[in-house]
Formats: sequence, C-alpha cells, structure tokens
Amino acid sequence: MKNWYLYSWIGLLWVMVSCTSSQPMQQQDVSAVSDSIIRHLQTAKVSLDKEDGYVKLNGKIVPDESKEAKIFALASGKISSLNVALGDYVQKGQVLAVLQSSEVANTSNELAIAKADLAVKEKSVKAQKELFDGGLATEREYVEAEMEYKKALAAVSRTEQVAAITGGDKATYWLKAPISGFLLEKNVTNNSEIRQDNAINLFTIADLTEVWVIANVYEADINHIQLGDSVVMNTLANPKKNYVGKIDRIYHVLDPATRTMQVRVSLGNPNNELKPEMFVTMKVAQAPMGKALTIPSRALIMENSRYYVIVRQQNQLKIQAIELLNRSADKAYVQGLSLHDEVVVNEQVFLYEALSSK
Repeated sequence: MKNWYLYSWIGLLWVMVSCTSSQPMQQQDVSAVSDSIIRHLQTAKVSLDKEDGYVKLNGKIVPDESKEAKIFALASGKISSLNVALGDYVQKGQVLAVLQSSEVANTSNELAIAKADLAVKEKSVKAQKELFDGGLATEREYVEAEMEYKKALAAVSRTEQVAAITGGDKATYWLKAPISGFLLEKNVTNNSEIRQDNAINLFTIADLTEVWVIANVYEADINHIQLGDSVVMNTLANPKKNYVGKIDRIYHVLDPATRTMQVRVSLGNPNNELKPEMFVTMKVAQAPMGKALTIPSRALIMENSRYYVIVRQQNQLKIQAIELLNRSADKAYVQGLSLHDEVVVNEQVFLYEALSSK
C-alpha cells in the first residue's frame, strides 16, 4: 500500500508540472525538485552489457485441443447419478452421469409405436400380395398396401436415427466419455436440471499425454521469434528441471488489450507432471548480438505501443522515448539513452502521468 508521503511528493510534482509551459512529451521535465523528493526516487544507471543469447517469455500449460473433448447433453432431463469427480482419470465409454429424460422416453415410445405400425403394415402387404396373386384384390390395392409398408419402414428408420443420436433407453440417458483422459471441468451436480440448449458444457476431458505451452510475446520481441526456434522451459512446480522443445506455431494475431502475440510449443507429458494452467517461463534461443545499453526491465513504461523511461539529471526529471531492442529476464536492451544515464525504477508510472499531463 502506498504511504501518504509518496502521494504527497507525487502531488507536489503534479502541481509543479501544471505550472510549467507545455513541451514535447519526450522532453517534458521538472526543474529544481526538492532534495527530499529526489531522495525517495530509486534509480539505476544505464550500463553496457553483452546481450544474452535468448528471449524470455511467460506462458502456461494448456491441453492439446485435438485431444480434448467438451461434453454436452443431447437431451433435457434431471441428473439421477453422478459417477465422477473433478480430476478423475476416465476411460473411453465410461458413464460419467445418468440422466432421467422425458425426451428420451418420448423417443423410445415413438420408436416402439413405429415398430408396431411397421409390423401391422408388413402383414397387410403380405395379405394383399396373396389376394392379388389369387385374383381377389386389384393391383391398386396391392400397390397402396406396399406404399404404406414403405412409409412405416421409413418412420422406423428415422426414429432409430434420432434415438441413436441422443442415445439412451426408455427414460434413461447416459453421458459417456468419448475419449480417455483427465476430467478437467465438471459443471454439474446430482439432481441438476439439464436443458438440451444449455450453452455450458457439462464436462471437459483431456488426454494429457501431450500438452501445449502457450506463451505471450511482447510486441517489441515479435521480430526475434521464428517458427522452429529452440526453447528451454521451467515451471514453478519444478524450477530446476528443463523442458526442451521448439516453437511449432505462431499465432499472427496481436491481442489489443495486452499488445502481445502468442506462440505454441508442444511437449510430451508421459508422467503427467505438466498440469493445465501451470505457469511456465520460456527462454527462446537467439544468436547474441554483441553489447548494448541495458536498464532494468521494471524501468520501462509502455503507452500506445511505444516505450518510455523517466530519466533523472541532477534535479530534473524528464520523459525519454526509447527503442526496446530485446528483453531478457530482468534486463532490457535499449536505444535512445546514454551510458550512465540514471533511469527511475520506482513509481515511474505516476511520474510519467504527472510529467505528460501538460
């Protein structure tokens, strides 16, 4: 929680800025800031370092979409039996829940009626055939009986197809696992009322023998990422273990909210130690580009897809536009600063808002 003193000197800074004339944003500054305010600023000097041979990305584990199944009920009804719990491993064909459904009962009843009608029509056409052969019935009567039989046969076929789609028998409908895997979602409880048009899936099952790592790439790093780049990954659960892979897909779409693009790495997971939603740090191998000016990553300020820092020069603060060349761990490689410049690394967003207000 910010202390009152911090807000007081930010407020003082705002007043001082409001009293100055308007200047271009990257040159906006505040002169003669009091020593007490300056003492509370944390700064870091720009240094010259050799670039690391990787780009660091953050991401998470997600299921392989081609090995994931979302399960919906194809009939309305009431859950009478729930046989699984979240996180269970289920086999293909295993019954997850049992639903008592009037829709299934109606379909079963319609099928029984259609089959009974078919049996009657079958006997009728046989009788008409015998009468026709014996000259006791006209050809028209025989043809009409045959047409009625074919209609009854079509009605049975249609009702059987409906029953096959929904499944179930009499009033009972079984929700079964279409694949083997772990139960990742369970949005139903015993005695729940289920609607056929429910937009929310009841269960999600995923085969986790292979998973995806989806990582976010900042806009400034997009040109450093290529399809097939080798990566080394670590998880919070097992930070000392390296998982090695390659970028096998680049999603060429930028999220307007986060200004990031996503990339994917497929990983084998034979021991199921990689769980969906696990946080992952990823290092993408890059060829070193020699030495460059570096500052702490936490000093960066981003607005409208551009990067800025707050530079302190004696008793002056100014916003400086920079170009981000690369980012690795807690370091940012930049252009637009001079060696040994001092950049502010605490509360710089508040300072930026104050300095850019005029």
